[in-house]
Amino acid sequence: MTTSVARTAQDTYSSEETRERVLTIGEVAAQTGVTDHTLRYYEKAGILIVPRLSNGQRRYREIDVRAVEFIGHLRRTGMPIRTIREYADLVRSSDDTSEQRMSLLEQHRENVARDLAEQQRHLAGITQKIEWYRASLAERGTDEASVPAAMNSKESKRIHARSR
Repeated sequence: MTTSVARTAQDTYSSEETRERVLTIGEVAAQTGVTDHTLRYYEKAGILIVPRLSNGQRRYREIDVRAVEFIGHLRRTGMPIRTIREYADLVRSSDDTSEQRMSLLEQHRENVARDLAEQQRHLAGITQKIEWYRASLAERGTDEASVPAAMNSKESKRIHARSR
């Protein structure tokens, strides 16, 4: 998350000693896999503040790209936009908000861990059903690895008979 909102990107990057590579919205989209529409939404939602040139074009710095990537981690793990905005506001705060940010992220980590445990239970149920099918096929003497799945059922034989 960036704290520079008052200066334009042109002001920020004009001197040689502070020159860093800046990217357009399209370049950031290509680099991060986040669409330009989503990047604009993050700005509109108050999650991301990106410096602009005097003509209004966005210029993403490395810190902005890292912020987009981190926002992606939070979104893909189910953090609501309003909570991400709260986190972004804490990052941009002039006060030391490290404890609040850490607390927010710890809570999210607990939520993610709980969700992962639930997904593991679902995966175990699916695996159990697959094993049941393997055992059932083995009892009938069918090796599912060598026979296509469609050939393992009466239905496939009916379909084959109709196609003649």
